[in-house]
Amino acid sequence: MRRLSYTVLAVLLPAALAAGTTVESLPGPRVNPWSFELLSNSRFSVHSGIADSLPRQVLANVLWAMNRAPRLGESRELYVATPDNVWRFDPGSMTLELHRAGDRRYSSGAAFEVGVACARHEDAGFAIQAGLLAATAFPDQGAAGCPMKWAADHANANWDPQTEILMTSVFGRTAPEVLDSTLVAFSSDTSLPAPHTFGPDTFELVLMNLAQDTAFSSFAISLETAAQLLWAAYGVSPHHAWNGRRGLTVPSAVAGYFLTGRVYLVTGAGVERYHNRLPGSNLTTADHRLETVVVGDRRPELRLASSLVPPSAPAYVVVCCSDTASYQHVQEAGFAGFQLLCQARALGLSGHLAGPLSPLERDAIGIALDLPLDHYPVLVFSVGEPATGAPEPDMPLPVEITRGRPVIAPGEVLRVEYLLRRPGNVRAEVFDLLGRPVTRLFDERLPAGYHSFEWDGTDGQGRPVKRGSYVIGVFGPGSVAQHKVAVF
Repeated sequence: MRRLSYTVLAVLLPAALAAGTTVESLPGPRVNPWSFELLSNSRFSVHSGIADSLPRQVLANVLWAMNRAPRLGESRELYVATPDNVWRFDPGSMTLELHRAGDRRYSSGAAFEVGVACARHEDAGFAIQAGLLAATAFPDQGAAGCPMKWAADHANANWDPQTEILMTSVFGRTAPEVLDSTLVAFSSDTSLPAPHTFGPDTFELVLMNLAQDTAFSSFAISLETAAQLLWAAYGVSPHHAWNGRRGLTVPSAVAGYFLTGRVYLVTGAGVERYHNRLPGSNLTTADHRLETVVVGDRRPELRLASSLVPPSAPAYVVVCCSDTASYQHVQEAGFAGFQLLCQARALGLSGHLAGPLSPLERDAIGIALDLPLDHYPVLVFSVGEPATGAPEPDMPLPVEITRGRPVIAPGEVLRVEYLLRRPGNVRAEVFDLLGRPVTRLFDERLPAGYHSFEWDGTDGQGRPVKRGSYVIGVFGPGSVAQHKVAVF
């Protein structure tokens, strides 16, 4: 057996010592107390001024979340650069396997950088968005991240990935943050109800149950549910980008917000265009509204335009861009697609992302929906009640009141919003404080999601009720929620 010369040993030994162990075990994902909606509303990108120290738990949650993100049938590898080495992430064992020794980060202030190596930019977008929300779930650590194309170029030149890295997120520590529940997505024309910035499940629990389905029941989703989905995908949030533009639930390269005005809702009523800006497309403004594009059911034509689109969904969200050759546009569509799937799952609904779409499919979808010529579909998201209607295991109480004023004057109308965690028969009744029935407002079968109803302050005979306190009961499948209101 040949022995290594002292010269060779002198070169190899320091490198081996610097590399240390070749495998590092990570902890399992920690379930944080924050909902998907709150993290989406609070997320913002940090470009500089970060410190290179974050607990390994943050890294573990980020990598776990990125691996849980949906895929379009493509392979995906995650590479991690720390101040010590470049690693490959093994999701099966939650370990880091040494890939290249030495500090090869793009940013010297980064605690770690994660590169997504895959074949499609939509797929990279899914994973990047998952990692950003996972880091935001550690506000006490000031954990923050930002996707950077320069970091991806650096990774491809210095990390020696087996597959091209399409995007890299740079993560580091900032000052501890307080998650922001401030709602700024209000409709300028009342076409959409306001979304909710708090949700029923933590982000990690949503990811644990994240799955795609292709079979749906025929029950239509409510307008409140549609509003929540559209906001999650591409709605405005409280923060501002570096150039003063109002931020969104998803990041955008140089705050370009390339999908603005290019997200569509398709239901039995027609095709509607979602707007998150006031008329005029000023990106510093905030809005939350629908514009009717086509009156009438175009779902059959949409389903015929691509075999990837499930044929039974009651509603579809079509995410378009103006340049399918641009990574910025297509990855941003991936960000929005991840948000749609998570929001549907958080509401107890089924969802499915159809893609990648061929040029022929894009043209056919555009014709089917009467889209502008430069609105190229990238993803079609199907959403609705699961075909079986079966509840999730360990599901919380299936009905919860989410909004409602505590006081109304005679002649005013009270609007009550509630979340239904699983489909079923729902009724709402008004009682006085002695438990005597005053009026029944409705009794019908409803799909899961957000819903609302109104009470005009009258009894069952249409007469105004007396001044005093009343209780509105919302009776769902297996539970009841109550809302107390004073009429004065």
